[in-house]
Amino acid sequence: MRKTFAVVWIPAVLAGVLLGGCAKDNGTGPGDQAPLGVTNEQSAMQYYAANDEFVKNDEITFVDQAIQPTDYGTFGKIDATVTPLRWGRSITNVTRNVSTTVQPGDSLAIALIEKTLIGELKIRAKTGAGDTVTITKPFTDKSTRYVIFKRVNRDRDRFWLNWVPVASSLIKGGTIEPNNLINITKLELFVPDGDTVTVTDPSTFFLRYRWLRLFTGGKKDAPELIPGTMVRLRATIVSSSPDTDVVALRYGFDMFHGRRMQMMLISQTDNGNGTYTREYEREWPVHFHRGFFNAGVDALTRGTLFDDEAPYSVSWWGIPYRVM
Repeated sequence: MRKTFAVVWIPAVLAGVLLGGCAKDNGTGPGDQAPLGVTNEQSAMQYYAANDEFVKNDEITFVDQAIQPTDYGTFGKIDATVTPLRWGRSITNVTRNVSTTVQPGDSLAIALIEKTLIGELKIRAKTGAGDTVTITKPFTDKSTRYVIFKRVNRDRDRFWLNWVPVASSLIKGGTIEPNNLINITKLELFVPDGDTVTVTDPSTFFLRYRWLRLFTGGKKDAPELIPGTMVRLRATIVSSSPDTDVVALRYGFDMFHGRRMQMMLISQTDNGNGTYTREYEREWPVHFHRGFFNAGVDALTRGTLFDDEAPYSVSWWGIPYRVM
């Protein structure tokens, strides 16, 4: 029989920028004593799921420090309500809920990390009359991510070390109903060794932490990339917007070193039912900072940026990767 446990964290409102992360382990290291607030195996898994390096980095990946110029270059002459010059997404509050389900056999468990992110999208834009204005669109996004744990011990005294995270799904986030007008349906990551990671369901596609050598399940190993090499990412988007969407590739290693790059439209199909399937692609260089990160695709309907009255509508996924 499966056993499910849940815990909710609601941190204080953040001053325009999401710092991410949770409480540390009381300063003495996980081998010396249980992390603060951890009283049993279930709360230990919840703690380590929330503090998994990929999980902490996903929030950094998808927020901005300011209303920034993009790498899109000029948008050119367009017929739109406003022409965006700079834009940025900030988070003012995040609620995290972590639940764990122990699988039959008591050797594997799955942690579900659910987040509700409340914030503002700010757009610096020019109106048709040539005036420069700042448009603010409040939003509520939700995201999910799963982390697989493997039991490595049954020590009653050091219970917080009995389970180890061994694999992660992709992060999947976006606008809540009824404004979810755009959806990512597939990501393909092409790495230099010729391998391809293809994902159509981010919640069931688990990437193993190969460097731990503890888990043989999942779909593939989390990509381990070499600094300076080039990686290509392709995204398939289904949108109800007749105008081409704005799709950005996001990556970076901390809150001050994030990149946001335009993904280029390479194909488009009218599905005949009021929706459009579009493919976008971008090649990017692996940064030289080592650690655990996410390559994020951030898809926005054109109206989100180009129409001051259109609702905010986005979809975002992130593939975990490690820089060696």
